[in-house]
Amino acid sequence: MFRNPRYLARRIAFISAATLPLCLLLAACGGGGSEVASIPPPPPTPTPAPAKPTSFDVQTSWLPSPATRAGSYDLIAIVGQTVNGAFSSRVAAPAEFTLAAEPVASVAFNYELNGPTAFLPAGQSSLKMGAPADSWDFNLGGPNYRYDNPYGDYVQNFGQNLKEYEIYADGSKSLREDYDLTRSSFSGRIVSLPSGGSISEGQQLDIGYSYVAMGEWDWRPVAIDSNGKATPTGSPSSIYFAYGDRTPAPGIPVSGTATYDARSLALKSSSTTFGIPFGLSADFGQRTISARIDQDYRFDPTFGVDDPIEGIHVAGAAPFTNTGTFDVPLTGTANYSAFNASVTPPSEAVTGMMNGAFFGPHAEQVGGTFSVNRSGGALLMQDAFVGQQHKP
Repeated sequence: MFRNPRYLARRIAFISAATLPLCLLLAACGGGGSEVASIPPPPPTPTPAPAKPTSFDVQTSWLPSPATRAGSYDLIAIVGQTVNGAFSSRVAAPAEFTLAAEPVASVAFNYELNGPTAFLPAGQSSLKMGAPADSWDFNLGGPNYRYDNPYGDYVQNFGQNLKEYEIYADGSKSLREDYDLTRSSFSGRIVSLPSGGSISEGQQLDIGYSYVAMGEWDWRPVAIDSNGKATPTGSPSSIYFAYGDRTPAPGIPVSGTATYDARSLALKSSSTTFGIPFGLSADFGQRTISARIDQDYRFDPTFGVDDPIEGIHVAGAAPFTNTGTFDVPLTGTANYSAFNASVTPPSEAVTGMMNGAFFGPHAEQVGGTFSVNRSGGALLMQDAFVGQQHKP
């Protein structure tokens, strides 16, 4: 290969001679040392700032429920009154009470309770009340604020879903708020009666599910002084109820079973828990239904007087009728020392009754009321409930 070694020698010498000044130059650039300066890495590419919304859009829609559909419904109800100084309850007769939902300018609903004058205050045949609304203040980029009054920039009525979308410059949007207003509660509403007296009125409503809803209405006579202060002058009355689209007899299954996840209405209590969860089971072939309530909670059946904390454990089973109604006797115990060991007796046997029906085209849901009494017969608790079939 190397036919001309002289040429090869010259070539190597040329490379060496040319390289030496470059090495000296690099050394001089490095401050006279022997290290070669490294080339700095390129600066990192800056991360683009996230796009900021330029506007927002707020939309509301009605949730599916008997509470958000105009109509009148017979109530499954339990009514409570003070008789001879003792507060007691009874199951309302079929069609004794009705509840009408009336649209107000397509933006809200009024609710009218109709019943016998012997029960409603001062000879009245009906009571009417709108459900309180929530409101929102939205700020571009946040934060958002929700209030339990109608005075914000955007009103959300009971039974509505509210969505807020952030809008971007390119026309895209993202969902920021998605809130269902499923419960409404109001107390202390002063109503002047035609008789000249006044009552303090309260109401709780729950939209329940697509075919059944529940609620409670209470009132008591009051005297109003010159400063507008209300002082009770009589005993309280109340009605707990469930209502909706009852299952027609041909729609009740004739075979199979179903379990229902149920919950009660918020109890009058110092607890912030919205009711209590429990379960029901139906055997359509045997035409029976069973229920079990097994829950520790705080309950106040006397409108403002703190009672001991109880653990309620009751259960029962019974046939249901061809029209889908049921009356289930309940038995069990109340454990008063569940959270308070000083209470005596620590527990006692209790009895009760659950009255309800199937709702929906094919018994998809249930609703009704129940009550529990102490061993001496005194009322321990009463409540309304709704439930829907459990889907595994």
